[in-house]
Amino acid sequence: MEMKKKKRKFKTPNTYVIIFMVLVLVAILTWIIPGGAYKTNQAGNAIANTYHTVKANHQGIWDIIEAPIIGMVGNAKVTGAITISLNVLMFGSFLEMMDKTGAVNIALRGVAEKYRKNQYVLISVLTCIMGIFGTVQGSYEEGFVYLLMFLPIILSLGLDTIVALMIVILGTQAGCAASIVNPFSTGIASGIAGISPGAGLIFRVGMFVVLLALVSTIICLYAKKIQAHPEKSPQYGRREADLKEFAGEGQESSLTKQQRKVFHVFILTFAIMIISLVPWTSLNPGWTLFDDLAHFINHTPILSSIIGSDVVPFGNWYFNEINGLLLVMTFIAGKIMHYSTDDIINTIIKGAAGLVSTAFIIPLARGIQVLMTNGNITATVLHACEATLGSLSPIVFVIVCLAVYILLASFIPSSTGLAAATMSIMAPLATFAGVSKAVMVIIYNLSLGIVKTIMPTSIIVMTCIQAAHVNYGTWIKVTWKPVCAYVLVSCLILIAAVLVKVQ
Repeated sequence: MEMKKKKRKFKTPNTYVIIFMVLVLVAILTWIIPGGAYKTNQAGNAIANTYHTVKANHQGIWDIIEAPIIGMVGNAKVTGAITISLNVLMFGSFLEMMDKTGAVNIALRGVAEKYRKNQYVLISVLTCIMGIFGTVQGSYEEGFVYLLMFLPIILSLGLDTIVALMIVILGTQAGCAASIVNPFSTGIASGIAGISPGAGLIFRVGMFVVLLALVSTIICLYAKKIQAHPEKSPQYGRREADLKEFAGEGQESSLTKQQRKVFHVFILTFAIMIISLVPWTSLNPGWTLFDDLAHFINHTPILSSIIGSDVVPFGNWYFNEINGLLLVMTFIAGKIMHYSTDDIINTIIKGAAGLVSTAFIIPLARGIQVLMTNGNITATVLHACEATLGSLSPIVFVIVCLAVYILLASFIPSSTGLAAATMSIMAPLATFAGVSKAVMVIIYNLSLGIVKTIMPTSIIVMTCIQAAHVNYGTWIKVTWKPVCAYVLVSCLILIAAVLVKVQ
């Protein structure tokens, strides 16, 4: 009797397992790569030509276990991710309230019906919106929020969750790669490099158009294939489950008066978020309306007593302020629907609970940076780049720099952290190679945009695929070709920047 051997199909490890494997790899590297450090200035930025060897600080089992915990709460060297994780939970509560009221689902079904015959226009518009969020405010950690907004409409068009993932991840990171006025990347990197954030701005506008056109085309081509042959979708087996979870089961076709008010709260919340995160005074020093208003409130006795004396002006908001906004808006939406306070609180808890698994990914990923920093290998890797790049021709220099920055960004995907660790070293190298510092800022932005679309250290990738129940291996299979095209176009952009001598 012949025994039939079943083929064991390879299954990509769980998201948490993948990141933990990277943690182990980085810990091993601390035993191989020599320890090193740069002297830093008062702002904590590395100073060029000050590299020196230090005692290696090998990271062991204890350090691997502690890295995600330190990644959550932070220490003297690494900023904690707890506010970001809390932001994920607060968005979960807000979106749970929106789902409970049915307002957003009904509105999105209406939009889906309107664009049923113009889906490519809809995809392009949504991708462009994501790109704007990326280029203006560096949209990254909060990407899963937009994903949960778009999933109902994308699924109702007969497409799959991969399309929604592409819109959010490729869209936001194409915007981040251009970072026309992004204060968290272009602003910080330019400041460290000693140039104005406006240097190279016109060229970055052109980059934005090119990159958004590229990713919109890629997404539309994929959507066309899936609509013609649904069975070719990697998520085809989950179609019914995805529809049940994300598209909603309600049959209402129009909003009630209360639901319309809730939908206005939904739109207002995101409008306030955008306005509050745009660096108004950086765009124009004369745009001080929000600063003046906050100063007036903080220094007027009656108002400061009632509202508070530490009001943060729009343009300077970050996760703490956004979390407060979400909590308030969740309560307002609940009260509009006449829910009891207990019901509102239960909804907040339920929504947060639904995204705990997503929130835990963030400190786990941040643990990679913790191990590299504590292991004293970040500076050594950077010094190796410093020693080998200075003598290259301009065009070869920018291409090699992009490759180097992609490697560095893979382990330090934080725009602020990467800029602080590298820009004061890399910017002078650009000058020696006959390339402007503005081009080095462009290289830095492009590398982050590439890395954050595909690497397991990217928070937006890991949180979004987790929320959409998409395997990481599936995401790699679908996006490796688009990412290769992305890299090729990035190289062409850098060659153009050298030829037109961007300043």
